[in-house]
Amino acid sequence: MPSNRSGQSFVEYALLIILLAIVLLSILLILGDDLRTFINDLLQTWFPTQSLRLPLALI
Repeated sequence: MPSNRSGQSFVEYALLIILLAIVLLSILLILGDDLRTFINDLLQTWFPTQSLRLPLALI
């Protein structure tokens, strides 16, 4: 009976990537505003003469 390990590996990797994307999206939705504020403050510290705004619109 031939085994189809490459197809199985592909499905496992795809499921892992989907799970990782869900986790990252959840983190961004929970910490979105705080993260945007932190990055804006950091960039304004590094580049005080420029007005930098991050276009992160998480709704």
